[in-house]
Amino acid sequence: MRKLVLIAITILLVGASVVMAADVPTTSGPGGPGRGVRPEAVNAILWDQLLSATNTNAYVDQDFTDIPTYSSYLADDFVVPTGGWQISAIFVPGNGWNGFATILNATMLHFEIYADAAGLPAGYPGGAAPVWSLAAAPTDAQFTITTGTGGYPSNVLVTPTVQPTLTPGTYWLIFYPSLPFSGGGQFGRQVADTANGAAVQFINPGGAFGYGTAWQAATIVGLAEHDLAFRIEGVALPVELQTLAIE
Repeated sequence: MRKLVLIAITILLVGASVVMAADVPTTSGPGGPGRGVRPEAVNAILWDQLLSATNTNAYVDQDFTDIPTYSSYLADDFVVPTGGWQISAIFVPGNGWNGFATILNATMLHFEIYADAAGLPAGYPGGAAPVWSLAAAPTDAQFTITTGTGGYPSNVLVTPTVQPTLTPGTYWLIFYPSLPFSGGGQFGRQVADTANGAAVQFINPGGAFGYGTAWQAATIVGLAEHDLAFRIEGVALPVELQTLAIE
């Protein structure tokens, strides 16, 4: 009888290990009960979409370095008015799940800004190039990591050494970590209660989630909100005086 019990336990343990080995990323995870740490703005706030007061869930937004076909990205648009902007800081709140402990486990953090193409980003990570990008290890001095809503170090503020200047127009912001699923878990972006411009877009270029490989509305991964949470700081550039020629 004891031998049979031991055999049964062994079968259960083997079965459990098989299930764990078969785990794959999900499209969303819980956000936690807190509000996280939002660093104070140092410069003028140019664009601000505050973290939702009712939904702190996180939605998949990660370069899965060990299973790249699951790599997925979220993009939200913003509008630069006449004159243009010089950007000094971007803040993005986020959270993790499925074994996530800290965004400091990422090999790289990526900020990318894309031009607009008929209401969609004019590219994606690994595809057409952005108009501006920054990629560095999370320990780089340009990053400040703070606690997110789930209690993990998961919020990211970037203060780029070389500040990008954007001319007037519509742009799309993408932020994501390069982080393995095995040992790193999952990271996701969080939503805002605003309704600015176009709705959030989702892309999974490798197609592993089964939703296709092109940009599409992020409602496909469960977002009911219109926008993602993020803040842009910097300087609004003055409109140059135009010289009028009178004949």
